[in-house]
Order: sequence, then C-alpha cells, then structure tokens
Amino acid sequence: MDPKKNLYLNGGIYVLALIGTCIAQQKGLHILEWVCKPLLMITLSSWFFFNSRRVGDRFTLLIQAGLFFSLIGDVALMFTYVDDFNFIVGLGAFFIAQLCYAFAFIQNIADVDGMDGLLVSLLISFGIGTYAFFYAWDLMPHLEDGLGMPVIAYVAAIAFMGMVAAFRFRRTYPRSFWLVLIGSLLFIASDSMLAWDRFRFPMEEASVWIMITYAVAQFLIAGGALTHVLDPDQLRRKQALTT
Repeated sequence: MDPKKNLYLNGGIYVLALIGTCIAQQKGLHILEWVCKPLLMITLSSWFFFNSRRVGDRFTLLIQAGLFFSLIGDVALMFTYVDDFNFIVGLGAFFIAQLCYAFAFIQNIADVDGMDGLLVSLLISFGIGTYAFFYAWDLMPHLEDGLGMPVIAYVAAIAFMGMVAAFRFRRTYPRSFWLVLIGSLLFIASDSMLAWDRFRFPMEEASVWIMITYAVAQFLIAGGALTHVLDPDQLRRKQALTT
C-alpha cells in the first residue's frame, strides 16, 4: 500500500509526534516541540489529502482547510512564551479552522434530504449549546483585558462546530457520524481545559491532557470525514452520477 495513505504508518508517526510534544511541553524543550507539534497536523493533513484527493469535493476541501489552519494555530501557540500576542494569532487560526469544519458538516447535511434523526440532533446540539453558554458565563470575569470578545467568539465557533456535527445524525454513515461527533466533543474539552488552565485555575498535567484530547479529536474528525467520502456505497453513487 502507498505509505502516504497507510493508516498504521501515518498513525504511528502521529502518535510519536504526540508523545514528543507532550514530553517537550513538560520538560520545556522548545526545539523538540518545534519539531513534533507541527508534525501532528502535517502528518494528519498529508494522510487525509492523499486518501481523499480522488474525491476532491467541497466537503474534503473544507476539512483540509480546517487541518491547515489548525497547523497555523499550533505553530502560533508554541510561541506564546515569547509574546502573548501569539495566543491571539493562534485563537484566530483555530477560529477559522472551526468554521471550516462546521461548513464542511453543513455541506454534508445539505446534500441529504429528509428529517430523520432530527430530535436526536436537537438534543445533542442543545446540550453542547448549554455547556458553551455556562462555560463562557463562568470564564468571562477571569479574562484579561482585550481578550473578552476574541475568547467568546471562539467559544461560539467551537460550539457551533459541535452543534452542526450533531445534525449529521442519519445524514451520513453511523461510523462517520460518531467519529466526527466524538472528535468535536474532545476538541471542545481540549479547548475548555486550555482556557481553564490559562485564565481560571492552573490544572495539574494540563499540557498533557490538552494535547492528548486535541490530537485524538483531530484524528477522529479527519478519520470520520474520510469514512464519509470513501464509503464504497458513496463512491459507487458518485460514479453512477458522472457516467
């Protein structure tokens, strides 16, 4: 099998990059972090691209864009120890990444007619929205000057991504739905811990848990997106429409 498409090879590199990032952050080894942390999204983006390029629709392009802006966010956050402004840059990059993912999920929803599973989607999205509201309400008094609006906008964006992911229920294959939804929830959990650790109260081993939940989240979202576009039934339907 083509190594660029191989799940086990790329997954192994991804895990090693995650371990290296966690060690670097715990020990303050900046050079190791500069190598390992960007390698996470580079590996995942490459694997996703080479597996999905024969499809090349709007959905896959938006997921790819989300991975790209996540890489920009990762790089910016590595240098917050140099200048806190890099936190704003990273926040902005991840804000765009969340919107790219959300628009990809909306594209998926728009492609499928019907109202199947609407009640389940509404219940899940209501839970995500409720959590985001009370989370932002608790966080607001503790934010530094000038960070109120950017942080609240980011909370809204990531909650929107999770809520839209919930509306993929019965509009994609079950495996794809659950991978993406769990990935979205872990992304929300990772960013929640990041903000709590920075603004609310320091968390023990915070950097490790933030990175693990973030890395698993991104992998599940990319994997779930691939499951959606590479399912044999989906490919046969697309081929039938173009012949």
